[in-house]
Amino acid sequence: MSREKPLQADVIIAGAGIAGLWILNLLKRRGYNALLLETDHIGGGQTIAAQGIIHSGLKYMLAEKMTGPARSLADMPQRWREALAGKGEVDLSAVNVAAGTQHLLIPKGFTGGFLKTMAEKTLGDSVREMAPDLWPLSLKSAGFKGSVLAMNETVLDVPAVIRALAEPYRHCIRKADINDLEAEAEVFIFTAAAGNEKIAKRRGHEKKLKSRARPLLMGMLKPAPFSLFTHLVGASEKPVATVTTHKAADGTLVWYVGGQVAERPGDSNPGDVLQAMKDAFKKYMPGVDLGGMEWAVLPIDRVEGQGGAKAWLPDMPTVRAVDDCLYCWPTKLTFAPMLGDMVMDHLEKNGLQSSCHQSDWSFLPEVDYALPPWDKVKWIKQD
Repeated sequence: MSREKPLQADVIIAGAGIAGLWILNLLKRRGYNALLLETDHIGGGQTIAAQGIIHSGLKYMLAEKMTGPARSLADMPQRWREALAGKGEVDLSAVNVAAGTQHLLIPKGFTGGFLKTMAEKTLGDSVREMAPDLWPLSLKSAGFKGSVLAMNETVLDVPAVIRALAEPYRHCIRKADINDLEAEAEVFIFTAAAGNEKIAKRRGHEKKLKSRARPLLMGMLKPAPFSLFTHLVGASEKPVATVTTHKAADGTLVWYVGGQVAERPGDSNPGDVLQAMKDAFKKYMPGVDLGGMEWAVLPIDRVEGQGGAKAWLPDMPTVRAVDDCLYCWPTKLTFAPMLGDMVMDHLEKNGLQSSCHQSDWSFLPEVDYALPPWDKVKWIKQD
C-alpha cells in the first residue's frame, strides 16, 4: 500500500492468533499506540484449531515432569478464571465456558492407584476421584470400566475467546502483510506461528532463532450422542485420546479428538485417525456406537520456538528478542497469560513508553474471523 509517510506506531504485532490478541489487549490497556496485522483471519491457524482446554498439569503428572518451569502451568487456570470473571488483565467475561470439569478415565487393571496418588499429590484439590454412583449417566451407559477422576480443567469456547479479545480493539486489527508495508515502530512483535520463520528471513534474523512444527491430524465425529470432555489414559505420557465437545453452526454436537489419536503427520492416511478413534472408544466406551457418525480430520502444525541456545523447552511459551523485534510462540492456548507477561516484562525492562497517541488505522482493510474447524472441513460418511 502506497503512502507518503511510513505507517507509525509504538508497537506493531503480526499474527492475530491467541498470542497476538492477548498482547494487543495488554498494550491497549496500558495506552500504547498498537496495531495488530493479520494476513488471513482473526484467530485462524493453531488458535481456532485448539480444543479450548485450560490445562492444569495433567500431562506433566502422567510423565512425572512436574519440575522446573513446567510448574508454571499450574498457575494458568487461576489467571484464566480471573479473566473469565472480568477481573483479570484481559476481559473474557463474555466467553462461554463449555465445561468446568474434565474426566480422567483410567481403565480397570491399569496403574490406577499410582495415577490417582500422583494426581492428588500434584494437583491437590483440583482433582478428585468419583464414586461410580456419581458418574455422569453418559459414562455409565457407555460401558466404561475403571476409575474416574474429575479434574477442574476448564474448557472454553475458542471462537468466543477470539471475539472477546478482538472486539474491543477491532479498529486496531487490520488485514495486511507486515512484509508488504513500510512501517516504523519502537518494537515489532511477531506471533505468526509458522509465519515467524518467513518474517525472520526477510529481516536477516533466521540464524538467531529456531522453530519447529509438531504435526497433528485432529479427528472429528458427528453427531455426537452426548457431551463429552475427557482424557482417556494409557501407558504413555500423552492420553490415548482427549475428547472435547463443540456445537456446529447447525447445532449438531461434534466430538473433537486429540491426544495420541492425533499425533501423526498431516499427510497421513485420514482413515488411520478414524480407526484410532474407533479403537479408543471400543476399549474405553464399548457401549458407544460410532457406526452411524460422520467423520473428518484437520491437519494442523503446532509450531513452537526454541527457548534457549542449546535446548528445546517443550510445551512452554517462547520469546526471542532480536534487534527491535520479538518473536513469540505460545505453544498452547493455556500459556497466553504467561507469554503476555514475558512480552510486557521485556518492554518494561527496555523502557518502552507510550507515545500518548492513538492512530486511525481505517485506511487498512478489515479482517474477518476464522471459522471453527467443524464448520469448514469436509465431512465423510462411514461405509
